[in-house]
Amino acid sequence: MITDLSRQPQTLYSKDGDLTLEIPALKVNMPIVGVPLQHGIWDLAWLWNQAGWLQGSAYPTYDGNSVLTAHVYLPNGLPGPFVDLSKLSWGQEVAIVSNGERYVYQVREVKKIKPDDMTVFKHEDKPWLTLLTCKEYDEKTNSYRSRLVVRAVLMRIEDLSK
Repeated sequence: MITDLSRQPQTLYSKDGDLTLEIPALKVNMPIVGVPLQHGIWDLAWLWNQAGWLQGSAYPTYDGNSVLTAHVYLPNGLPGPFVDLSKLSWGQEVAIVSNGERYVYQVREVKKIKPDDMTVFKHEDKPWLTLLTCKEYDEKTNSYRSRLVVRAVLMRIEDLSK
C-alpha cells in the first residue's frame, strides 16, 4: 500500500546530534533522528531510512530505556530499514555510534506484542535499547495487527579515536 505524504509537514523530525544505529547482522547503518511526542502520538510518516528515537524514552546511550523505531516497509511500499528485524536473536550485537564512541548492546529478547502494548517503554536503571517496528499489516483495517520488539542491554563502550 502506498501512503500519500504530499500534505504532511516535514518539520516534525529533528536530527539529534551525531547518532547512528548499526545492526551488523542485518547490514543496517543509519542515522537516528528525534521524533517528538505531539498530542500523545509520534508521527512517523516522514521517517524513511532513519531510526526514530521516540521522545519520552531515555536519550540513546543514557541510563534508561531508549526506544528506537523504523519502518518495516516505507510509505512507498518498498522494504524499510527494519524489514529483517525479526532475524535478530539472543546475543547478537546492535550499536549506537555517538561523539567518537560506539555503544555496543547485546540482544536479550525478540518478541511480538499487541499494537497498544506500552510495556516496551518500561523504565530501566541501566542503558537498554528497544527497537520497535510494525508487523502483520491488515489491508482491511489499514493497520498493523502487532509490533515486533527487540530489547538489548549495553555491554561495552568502544573508543573510536584509538
